[in-house]
Amino acid sequence: SCYSPQPLISLAARASVSLVVALGMALIIFAREIDISVGSMFAVCSVCAGLFAAMHWPLALVILASIGVGAVFGAFNGALVAGLGLPSIVVTLATMVTWQEGLRWLRQGEFVNLPEGVQWFGLSQRLGQWVLVLGAVALLVLLALIMKHLSAGRFVYAVGSDAEVARLSGIRPKLT
Repeated sequence: SCYSPQPLISLAARASVSLVVALGMALIIFAREIDISVGSMFAVCSVCAGLFAAMHWPLALVILASIGVGAVFGAFNGALVAGLGLPSIVVTLATMVTWQEGLRWLRQGEFVNLPEGVQWFGLSQRLGQWVLVLGAVALLVLLALIMKHLSAGRFVYAVGSDAEVARLSGIRPKLT
């Protein structure tokens, strides 16, 4: 019999994107909040990455700028939730619709066409898929280590367990 690992690698590469999104979502859930806008935010960041790549930006700058776009959106949601005390589900529902419709209006259904050599980080498909899978697993391990060994990770657990007790212990729940 002839076994080819490629279908499994392709499946893992598709799932690795969801793993990265789920890692951020897990942090939010640990802090006893909820974010239903992650799909829309991911779509906006993906389209921005495609647009940056189409403008022939260097790959490292495309990645950093896309992460920056996501960080700005996340900070906006965080400011509304922590700063104004609005319920996270309401804020993220509103921003989900806003980002989704804003992206639809901006692109008007037009696809983002990537220039040659951008897909799979400029690597072959097989190697690019391995980079995606190993990168997602590395992020999972890094997050697990941070949550277990750094005070920032323990602060998230403390705030999610009992925000008032965390506050009395000297942790600032709104900042966390």
